[in-house]
Amino acid sequence: INREVLDVLLFDPKAFTALKGGMSNNTVDSLEIKDISPFSVFDQKHTRTAHDAALQLSRKPKATMMKALKYLRTAYPKSPFIEYLVRVTLMRHPETREASFPPPSQTLPMAYFTEDELFEQTNAQEQDIGTVLVGPYREDAQQIRSKSDKERDLAWWREDIGLLEHNFNWHLNYPYPPNPPKDRQGELFGYMHQQMLARYDFERLALGFDRVLPYGPGYGWDRPLVEGFNPRMMLCSFRPSDMFVALPDGHPGPRAIYEDMSRHKERLQDGIARGSLYNQDEVKIPVDMNKLGNTLLANKGSINKNLYGEMNNKGHQVIAHMSDPSKRYQMQPGAMNWDQTAPRDPVFYRWHKFIDILFDEHRRNVKPHKIKDLDFPGIEIQSFEVELEPEEYHKKKVDKPLDKKNNFYTYSDTKEYNVYNLDPEKKVSIKKREFLNHIPFSYKISLKNKSKMDTMVLLRIFLAPETDEPLDNWRSMFIELDRFTVTLDDEKKEVYDIKQRNTKSSVVRRPQLTVEDIESGKDDVSDGNCCGWPLNLLIPRGTKDGMKGTLYVLATDWTKDAVNPQDEETMQALFPTADSGENNPSILT
Repeated sequence: INREVLDVLLFDPKAFTALKGGMSNNTVDSLEIKDISPFSVFDQKHTRTAHDAALQLSRKPKATMMKALKYLRTAYPKSPFIEYLVRVTLMRHPETREASFPPPSQTLPMAYFTEDELFEQTNAQEQDIGTVLVGPYREDAQQIRSKSDKERDLAWWREDIGLLEHNFNWHLNYPYPPNPPKDRQGELFGYMHQQMLARYDFERLALGFDRVLPYGPGYGWDRPLVEGFNPRMMLCSFRPSDMFVALPDGHPGPRAIYEDMSRHKERLQDGIARGSLYNQDEVKIPVDMNKLGNTLLANKGSINKNLYGEMNNKGHQVIAHMSDPSKRYQMQPGAMNWDQTAPRDPVFYRWHKFIDILFDEHRRNVKPHKIKDLDFPGIEIQSFEVELEPEEYHKKKVDKPLDKKNNFYTYSDTKEYNVYNLDPEKKVSIKKREFLNHIPFSYKISLKNKSKMDTMVLLRIFLAPETDEPLDNWRSMFIELDRFTVTLDDEKKEVYDIKQRNTKSSVVRRPQLTVEDIESGKDDVSDGNCCGWPLNLLIPRGTKDGMKGTLYVLATDWTKDAVNPQDEETMQALFPTADSGENNPSILT
């Protein structure tokens, strides 16, 4: 089934030749499926159209569905909408939902790589109309940094392919209408983006930059946006610096969106301060992180979409169309329009800092934990350290002696990506420089079980940068490195030595099968779960001379923390890398 799915996702030149000869597909024609360009997951009409079509296709016999999807892929090889529709449909159909999908960067490379990166490799000398290739080849293809734009110094992080795939996979797995939200989707939306911001701030501090400043209604929305951005991609247009969101009277539509968003923000802040939001029946609904997140996402879990709007979606769209708000010049939207490209743009983090402020206003109203809430009688953390586990390859990458205890070491590498659907006849290899990685390591934790009773312990590990900012600000700078459970069940044993490798982190995405893996018949270990942070960005880059930080481990009672500690589905959702066997932490004897 993996190979059948792969066949649908890859462009077929022979099928394309037949299509140009007048081939059609009855299923596609009867459902009236057509491309949407430019497509955006932040436009609810677009996502509703995609999911409605996916629902209809997934009810067809597998062979019928696969032929229809193959036809769509062949007819629209460069379409982000078709890429999204194909994956959503395959994830929904009962006979393909367990299949393994290759990374999206392999099947829609134009959404992940710059024009220079693509055409430097394909040596396209001119536009090849009717094929996947579009665009001229430039001799000066190497990326040139602008000396006047300091934000380019963090482009290597924002443009990391694993980070971009993380954002795409999250929106693919946590969809908008017409589907109802998944369990805790609103809360996870807030936490996921807060963690992205914390990691981005860590990298900014390492360069001596200020932390991210918010940008949104009431936070610079009525002033020029200082940051311009040129993604250098076929998919996106550029945004000059000092552009306004508050538009002149010649564009009343976008101005109305701006004013509506300001009103929605004020209503949200008023409700957060009171601790409740009004639903459509004008009944007060107590607000929590999940309900607030769903309301900001404007999905089916929104308390009242008419009253509180589509804050996150509209923000993405308004910023994406800043260069051509009335669409008079038919320019492509900016990077904020697509989930694959949005994290490239510095304003993505400024916008989500604004969204996080709304979450934080709610957090400040939540009753603080008491010391006894975090106490774990009978359990004591006796020691905690990090131990490097370098191989010869890693030693060559670091030009200094390694202190293996309580240090992280990062290095820059070159990463090669094999991509498809670019050259109709073959795969294309693209090399990206400034690929951050780190020397492998393990956490070593010594736990003392004074009670000697069977106990299930939840361990959470965080890293925070050293800073002179107030404690209230520092609170939002912790990045989660791992969380896992251990069972202390040896009545004859009091002290347990636990070892957990960085590669098993619950934060990171499991290894995903590539096109080459699927073609060779390799087994999948991801169980179809492609969400998660890229392993290579687990540890911040730091500085050449070393950047100080503090590592924390928190041990709590899993039976009290878990919603349902015995439920296997809950365990897999919270700990996507946890299973029996080698992925469990080692308890040393």
